[in-house]
Amino acid sequence: MPVICELKTSAKIDHLHLLTAIVNGVGEQLSLTEKTAFAIELAVDEAFTNICHHAYPTPTKGDVMLIIETTNDELHVNLLDWGLPFNRSALPQYDKTAPIDQRARGGMGVHLIEHLMDSAVWITGGDDSPNMLIMTKHLDYLSKGAQRTSTRRQLNALLSVSQVMATTTDPNKLLDVIIEEVQEVLDAERSTLYLLDEAQGELYSKILRDENLSEIRLKIGEGIAGQVALTGEIINIEKPEQDHRLNTIFTTQANLVLRNMLTVPMVNHQQKVIGVIQVMNKRGEPFTARDERLLSAMATQAAIGIENARLLSQEIAQQLLNQELDTAKTIQQSFLPNQLPQLNGWQVATYWSPMHEVAGDFYDFIRTPDGRLAIVVADVSGKGVPAALFMALSVTVLRFALELNLSPRELLHRANSTMLNNQQSGMFTTAFVGYLDEKTGQLTYASAGHLPPIHFHRQTSKCTRLSIHGVAMGVFANATFAESACQIEQGDILAFYTDGITETINADDEEFGEERLIGIIQSLADESADFIAQAVKSAVIQFAKHQGTFDDETLIIAKRLILYGEPKTNS
Repeated sequence: MPVICELKTSAKIDHLHLLTAIVNGVGEQLSLTEKTAFAIELAVDEAFTNICHHAYPTPTKGDVMLIIETTNDELHVNLLDWGLPFNRSALPQYDKTAPIDQRARGGMGVHLIEHLMDSAVWITGGDDSPNMLIMTKHLDYLSKGAQRTSTRRQLNALLSVSQVMATTTDPNKLLDVIIEEVQEVLDAERSTLYLLDEAQGELYSKILRDENLSEIRLKIGEGIAGQVALTGEIINIEKPEQDHRLNTIFTTQANLVLRNMLTVPMVNHQQKVIGVIQVMNKRGEPFTARDERLLSAMATQAAIGIENARLLSQEIAQQLLNQELDTAKTIQQSFLPNQLPQLNGWQVATYWSPMHEVAGDFYDFIRTPDGRLAIVVADVSGKGVPAALFMALSVTVLRFALELNLSPRELLHRANSTMLNNQQSGMFTTAFVGYLDEKTGQLTYASAGHLPPIHFHRQTSKCTRLSIHGVAMGVFANATFAESACQIEQGDILAFYTDGITETINADDEEFGEERLIGIIQSLADESADFIAQAVKSAVIQFAKHQGTFDDETLIIAKRLILYGEPKTNS
C-alpha cells in the first residue's frame, strides 16, 4: 500500500495546524469531494487533540506520527503515539496492557471518529512499540469539471473582501464583491444577497446574480430565505425539490432546476438578522459543513460592511446636521442684541443659555420712535430647531410692530394677528414688552402670558411682580391684552426672565423657583446689574449640578442707579 505522506511531530495542540495542512493537501492532490476531505480532517483533528490531552497528560510531551496510505478507493490514516494507553484520570489504577479503546472512551471521541470514518481500530502498544489508531475512509472523488474549495481559495476570498472593506465606504460595491467571491469560491451557479426591510416585514434582493429576475421580495418566514431570516439558523439542503419550505415561484421564473442550496443569515453585532445570503447549485456535490463555515464568515463580513456603511452614513449626516446647527446658532444669535443699551443712570446685564444648539428664548432692546427703550423677553413653545424657527418669526413680527409706534398692548395685539396669519404649526409665544423712559423711570408694559418680571423696591427692600392679563401669541384670534405702568425709582431693580431659570430641577426634583431668584436679588441689591446676573447664573448651575438644564434660560437685570446730587451750573 503506497504511503502518500509521513510526519512526526510533538504532541502539542499548537502543532495541529501541521496535520490539518497535510490532510487538506491530500484532499486536493486526490481531488476528493469536500464532504470526504472534511470528514477526514475532522477525524484527524479529534484524534490528535485527544492524544495530546490523554496520551501525554504531563507537561512533558511525547511525539505523534501521522502516516497516510492509499489504495484506489480507500485512504488509511494512521496515528501513532508512545504515551499512556488509556486516560489516566478515567482509570486511576492503570495497566500498561489495558486496551487502547479504554483511552478512547476516556476522551478519544470514539463515537465521532467512527461516525466520520468507515472504520477505526485502536491497537495497544507494548513497552517499546507505539499505540496505534488506524482509520479507513472510502474515497469519493470530484466529478469531472467540478472544483474543490481549497483553503487557499477560501483565504483569498476572505482577503479580497477585507481589502474592499478597508478601501471603500460604498456598501453596494462591498456587497457585490462578497457575492462575486462567494459564488466563485463555492463553485455555485447562482447567488443572492437579501437585506431585511423591517418596515415592510420583507426580504428584498439587494444583489441578485440571475439574469432572468429583476428583484425578489419575500415575506419573513416565506421560502428558505424567509425561514433563515426568521430563525437566524443556517439551512443546507441537498435535495431542494423534496423540501416543502421551498418557494418555487422564483425558481420557475428563473428557469432554474435546483440541485442543492445553502442559505445563511447575516447577523450584526447585536445578534440581529439584517439579511440573508443564499447560494444554489454547487457543481459536483452538495454544500458541506466547510462551505457553511465559509459562507457564514463572509456573511459576517457583509453584515459588518453594512453596519459600518450605516454608521458612516449616520456620522456624515450628524456632521452635516452639526454644521447646520452651528450656522443656525450663529444666525439666531444675530437676532439678539449685539451690544447692551447704554442708558444714563442705568445698568443692564443679560444671561442667555440655550438648552440645545439653538433656542426658543429671546430678548431684545429697541428704541421706540418716541425715544423710549423697548425691553422684550419672550419664550417660544417647544425646544430645539422648531422653537428656533418660530423664534425667528416672533422676533421679526415684534420688531416690525415696534416700528409702527404702537403701545405695548397694541403691539402684542398686532403681533398676535400676524402670527396667526403666517403659521400653521400650532406653536405659540409668550412675551413681556415694557417701554422704559430712562429719564423719569416710568415703565409702561403689557404681557402675552409671560412670567411677570420682578420689581425690587429699594425703599422697602421688598419685591413685587409686574402681573397683568394676557394670553400667549399665536393661539387665539380674538385675544386681548391689558396694559399698565409702574415707577422705577433710584436703586430699584427689574428682573425679566423665562421659566428656564425658575423651573430648573435639582437631584431631589425640586424647582429653583421664583423665591430663590427673589432672595438673590434682595441679598445683592447693592451690587451691580452684571454681578447680580452672574450670581443668578451661578446659583442656577449649582442648583442643577449634574442634572443639567431642561429648558432655555434667559435673564435681564436692569438697575436704576442712585444719583447723589445734581451737577452745579455756573451763574
